[in-house]
Amino acid sequence: MATKNKFSHDYLVLIFNGLSIFLSLILLSLILISLNSQNINTYFVQYRPILGLNSFQTGSSIDIMSFFVFGFVFLAINLLLSYRVYKINRNFSIIIAMISNLLLILTIFESNSLLYLH
Repeated sequence: MATKNKFSHDYLVLIFNGLSIFLSLILLSLILISLNSQNINTYFVQYRPILGLNSFQTGSSIDIMSFFVFGFVFLAINLLLSYRVYKINRNFSIIIAMISNLLLILTIFESNSLLYLH
């Protein structure tokens, strides 16, 4: 089912993709602000409850920066996939954009929970 509208003229798709861009920028700003405000060399980067007392794995700030690298790589893949799928079916494109927003929100929560454990 091909749609006659253009991708850049569909308001609902633009709202969800704009929200994805906004969430990626929030992820970037929250991580950079928390890295600059704390003068700590090691951060918690993983939580593994199976390990017992050593459940928190530590790492450097480069490991924390991988969260916003993930956010922007995921944003680029999301926009490209949403654009390509829009040509086939508009509803699938909207669903992809909604799910990507959910994943970006979960990434924001996860990165902040690991950063503020200190």
